Amino acid sequence: MNKFESVKNLKVDDIVYMMPLHVYHSEELNALLKANKTDILKWTTWRNTPESISDTRDLIRNFESQKVNGESLTLGVWISKVLAALITVYSTDWKESSAYLGYWVSPDHRGRGLATRSCNGLISTLFNMDIFEKVFIKCEQKNYPSQRVAQKLDFIDYECMQINGKNCNKSDSYVTYLKLKIDNTGTN
Repeated sequence: MNKFESVKNLKVDDIVYMMPLHVYHSEELNALLKANKTDILKWTTWRNTPESISDTRDLIRNFESQKVNGESLTLGVWISKVLAALITVYSTDWKESSAYLGYWVSPDHRGRGLATRSCNGLISTLFNMDIFEKVFIKCEQKNYPSQRVAQKLDFIDYECMQINGKNCNKSDSYVTYLKLKIDNTGTN
């Protein structure tokens, strides 16, 4: 069994929870993606969003296959019973015990700390279950809300760390942040 199989429903707080997407979420996910097509394409690496329920089922089956193969894990984030966000663990490197974290929050639900709380819950789970030792967040330099999420979660600027931590120049249009699992003694 790959380690993603142990990640089930995660309670974030009294009204927010996450769970892996399943085919029975197709209609709900399709409606969310259709209502936010321009926005999701702006902030994700997706080239297009599914147009039909059938296409959305295929997308979810792809998510499920990637989970089974240990390649990635995509969760839906619900506020009460409303699908409000997606969060994905991707670019898994099992030898290095690391992965990247990506997230998208529907514009209707932004500004309430949903990404920060959800990412924190998932990262805690990934570290507590000894699934990963390192988690990265990579976002566009102009995606300030995503950068704030990484900063609020005490990620460090990975490129700056690689260049002695001072006055580093970013070579591309992205910034990468890193969070390391810390053991109970407070040391790495």
